[in-house]
Amino acid sequence: MPYNHLEIALMRPALQGVAFTAAARQWLTSTTAARVLNVFDRACNLLNQDGAVLALVTSERGLTPFGLVVAGAARAPFRGVPADSPVRVDPDRLSVGPLLIDFGAAALWDARPAWPALTRLFGADPARLGRLAALASEVELEGSLLDLFRPVAGDTALAQALLARARQGAWTLVQGLAVLDSDQATLGARTLAGLGGGLTPAGDDFIVGALLAVWAGLYGPGAEELAGAVAAAAAPCTTTLSAAYLNAAGQGECSAHWHALFEAQLCDDWPATRAAMQSLVSIGHTSGADALAGFLAVHYVLGRGA
Repeated sequence: MPYNHLEIALMRPALQGVAFTAAARQWLTSTTAARVLNVFDRACNLLNQDGAVLALVTSERGLTPFGLVVAGAARAPFRGVPADSPVRVDPDRLSVGPLLIDFGAAALWDARPAWPALTRLFGADPARLGRLAALASEVELEGSLLDLFRPVAGDTALAQALLARARQGAWTLVQGLAVLDSDQATLGARTLAGLGGGLTPAGDDFIVGALLAVWAGLYGPGAEELAGAVAAAAAPCTTTLSAAYLNAAGQGECSAHWHALFEAQLCDDWPATRAAMQSLVSIGHTSGADALAGFLAVHYVLGRGA
């Protein structure tokens, strides 16, 4: 149903869609009913009738595998948007409560990194993974699942019980992926799923990182065939938003922060790699660092790239 002139006049100035992913485009073309899942100053997540998530974000840095970047005059355009705001999708336009978003000119962004090139890169230079692990030790965030791979004090921000369960799940997942054992890998994923607090629990973030390592070829050929099953095993055990990230990673899709890290590696630019890694670990309370722990786990657990 088209907007009438009165409705448009009553809305805030329109936000412009800048870029979106294939999943976001599919969401916008297939959604018949939707609601606000959660809302923040500079991001708003929507959930449609099929349980699919669309992430509206204000910066390309925050672009997710199911995201639409928007731009406008307001620095925090979603501030004050009620959680019960009605959502409506029309051709080239989306309304969320008082906000109108015009996405007709948005550019398509590929959420899949250049996996074949990355697989060749890591395959030709196995020691590269060890260099990334060494770099992570310089920028890591205390209280994340990177604590699994280094001595920590007894008063670590992560409860010892959580670390013990995380270690069990992480080792089971990594070893299952390494020997292409779907049952073992999915058991590890279910042990990690939902572990920790927040919208994307630490255990889920770890799985995401491990799945990206699979797509980068760090577990050898054939491991990517397990990625979808691992994501599917974990997704029902966690939050809606976290499940969306897991399912995306199972398909080899990831956020712009990961793209920046991978692109820096493909350019063999280590200062840019360090900056990208620092940006990654700044996501959330420990989400980025937890995912980095999952990516590097094959090094720490199996000694690859040492």
